[in-house]
Amino acid sequence: MKKWMLYVGLGLFLAIPVYFWLPAFLATDSPTDYPCVIGRLLALAGFILILFQVLLSSRLKWLERNLGLDKMLATHKTAGIFGFGFMLAHPVLHFSSDLLSLGTVILKWPMIFGLVTILIVIVTVGSALLYGRLHLKYGMWKQLHWVNFIILPIIFVHSLLLGTEMASQPALVSFWYFLGALYLVLVAFILWDRIQVRRHPLQVTDVVQETRDTWSVHFKGQKPDHKPGQFMMLSMLRDGHMVEPHPFTISSSPTSDDLSVSVKAIGDFTSTIKDTNPADQVYIGAPYGTFSFLNYDAPNLVFIAGGIGITPFMSMLRYMRDRMLERNVLLIWGNKTEQDIAFKDELEKMAAARPSLRVVHVLSNQPDWPGEKGYVDLELLRKYLDGFENPQFFVCGPPVMMTKVIRALRQAGVPKMRIHYERFALR
Repeated sequence: MKKWMLYVGLGLFLAIPVYFWLPAFLATDSPTDYPCVIGRLLALAGFILILFQVLLSSRLKWLERNLGLDKMLATHKTAGIFGFGFMLAHPVLHFSSDLLSLGTVILKWPMIFGLVTILIVIVTVGSALLYGRLHLKYGMWKQLHWVNFIILPIIFVHSLLLGTEMASQPALVSFWYFLGALYLVLVAFILWDRIQVRRHPLQVTDVVQETRDTWSVHFKGQKPDHKPGQFMMLSMLRDGHMVEPHPFTISSSPTSDDLSVSVKAIGDFTSTIKDTNPADQVYIGAPYGTFSFLNYDAPNLVFIAGGIGITPFMSMLRYMRDRMLERNVLLIWGNKTEQDIAFKDELEKMAAARPSLRVVHVLSNQPDWPGEKGYVDLELLRKYLDGFENPQFFVCGPPVMMTKVIRALRQAGVPKMRIHYERFALR
């Protein structure tokens, strides 16, 4: 499934209330009523957009494996911004119409009910958009997001009690009940998915320091059936409290009995990874993501990593080694210094055993490094891609690095369809 197909589906859902609303708009004679009529349409559209938000954050496997969780969450954010704008415009336009036609605003209790909902939306959407400036911790941000689950039922009741189109269009009421039932199904799925994850805890077996600020955490238990390069949602039990799920790429190969993630201490939660103890319990939802070379039939592969973005590539390279797969692989990996290179010995052994694997380290903050220095840019890519015919490109690293590398690849003439990436961020 492509992203545009998701937008087409959303457009079709939005077209249904427009169809029922249009006769009321065309029958409106007084210009003072136009704000109210338009506001009603925006309310209908806002409800559907928020429903799609729930769908896109539900982590449905059949949808995620065709689209990618990162693209789903990006669309989730866009739908939320527009849904918030429509909902905020609804009361503003409604009250403006009252002032123009009546000279005053008449408040009924269902209206107050709706205004309370708007205030809740302002808090949740504001925290999502301004979390950086507000310095919100991930756990608090996530908990505020759970409040969104009470918004749709409130809007649903509000629209049935006050919606003019609802009172005059039985077919629209039926559609509305269908959307309400769809919401309940999605909530039930989310709860069932969480219950299933809690039924199969895993245990930490080891915590290995890879570099000065990177650790690999190993687990035992019921392993998820995953492809190399996919990621998991990891929750840890800390001091009797469940930590909110965080996304981490699985760094071990599906061929291994071991299951591991490799984490760099760069955030609220990741900075505590080093304090994880063997025998700690964890809960894993997996697999997620479409970032795997197995999804593409190509003999030539280029992996471009920045910092801890090496983890999906370690899973892929380990899988190739264990399966003895013949692929021509060029790994270009950017770090600050030599001390930041994790798995250095393992990669050297892989490259020595497999002439088809070439590893190029690029260091940005070590002037005495004898190899490539600086950043992964257009000039460096042209240097190492010369003679590498029609490869598939995989890019993983910090957002800024990924943006620059993808732009350089496009400038080098690489078709967009041969550049693959995922942005592992939930906010």
